[in-house]
Amino acid sequence: MAIQTRTTELPWKELSADEKMERRIEAWLSPADINFASARAEADYKARVSRIVDAIQMKKNPDRVPVSPFLGEYAAAYCGYTQKDVMYDVDKAIEVATRCTLEFDFDAKTPAAAPVGRVYEILDERQRKWPGHGVADDGSPQFIEGEYMTADQYDDFILDESDYRWRSYLPKTWGAMGGLGKLMPLGQLNTGSVSRFGLPEVQESLKKLMAAGEEAQRWVGKIAATNKKLTELGYPNFRGSVLGLAPFDVLGDNLRGQRGIALDMYKRPEKLLEAIEMITEKRLLQIRRSGDNGNVGGSPIVGFPLHKGADGFMSDEQFRTFYWPSLRKICLALIEEGYVPELRTQGGYESRLEVIRDFPRGKVLCHLYLTDVKPAKKALGDVMCIVGSVPQSLLSVGTPPEVEDYSKRLIDIGGVGGGFMMTSPGALGADSNAENIRAMIKTAKEYGLYQK
Repeated sequence: MAIQTRTTELPWKELSADEKMERRIEAWLSPADINFASARAEADYKARVSRIVDAIQMKKNPDRVPVSPFLGEYAAAYCGYTQKDVMYDVDKAIEVATRCTLEFDFDAKTPAAAPVGRVYEILDERQRKWPGHGVADDGSPQFIEGEYMTADQYDDFILDESDYRWRSYLPKTWGAMGGLGKLMPLGQLNTGSVSRFGLPEVQESLKKLMAAGEEAQRWVGKIAATNKKLTELGYPNFRGSVLGLAPFDVLGDNLRGQRGIALDMYKRPEKLLEAIEMITEKRLLQIRRSGDNGNVGGSPIVGFPLHKGADGFMSDEQFRTFYWPSLRKICLALIEEGYVPELRTQGGYESRLEVIRDFPRGKVLCHLYLTDVKPAKKALGDVMCIVGSVPQSLLSVGTPPEVEDYSKRLIDIGGVGGGFMMTSPGALGADSNAENIRAMIKTAKEYGLYQK
């Protein structure tokens, strides 16, 4: 029988940030509508969540260092499937999640993910190449950056982002949505303009959109049931369902591309900052509304994959001007609503460490992909929990003793004073080695006692 979350007499808006976080953690510890498979499964679940929470909050040391590698493409390879298999077959995707969760047995589940191959096909997805479509069946999906929003479209985007995305952006990125460009601006929809929905090309695009939705619905229920079952077996999600994005990355990844946004910092900095501010204000409003619906279940961790803020992508001055202020605002708003931002520093961040430490203690995670744990611990260790990574190269071609030695080094440095977790540097590749992954997990479980 699941334990119900403790209620409070105060309305959500009257709670402090600490009280909101407490409520979210209580809901994570005692999830509603979960009937654990056994008393042992419930105890293991609570121990795993508590271990992660204690590391984040830095109020007391957990019983050991939490370990939670992101298996990525290796999960399918471990189970003998190609990447195409798990993108097109929901039952294989479910088998992969279940086997990897139970057989590797770390501090979070390998969540069942939605196979999206047919959805991409129906929509004629143009921003990606995926197994069977542009790359080999066992190849890695590729994101295709481009200037899908031209420099002269900034004003359209800022004026009405939804209309811009609907009538201009989607026809460029989803080939099946070409007909949407024939529609009137969304704000002008009325009985006099509704006739455009009768245009054959518009109707064809809408039919494709509905077909993609129907395809997605075929596997949504199965995926949700599997993830619920894994929770009942004692394995929590590490992150919640909310994905965080830095406003700069929203523009740089999907709209302007690396070349376009790099030029914008020099040629049109005011317009770039105006667009960043618009994106930021919308996200802040969404965050402030997030607790009003009473939905506080699941992991409160919000992962931010930081794509373009790494050392070498921009100067320190540009980072402090274009990248960091808006990202920090969003993270502070999430903290105010009881969430835990996780800064997933994709690339080196050694030149950024003093900047990104500007947060309340025990409210943020910093996941280090390529940054050395020693300077990171020195710069951030008194403020936030850091997540150290065992390199992909070592997990692929190293030996278990080498992985064990590296993992011990991470724990010896990062574990001093608490506030440390261990993981992989993002999603693992298909060429990873199961025994090396197990060596990392085993080391955390047996050696990972925090040092004073």
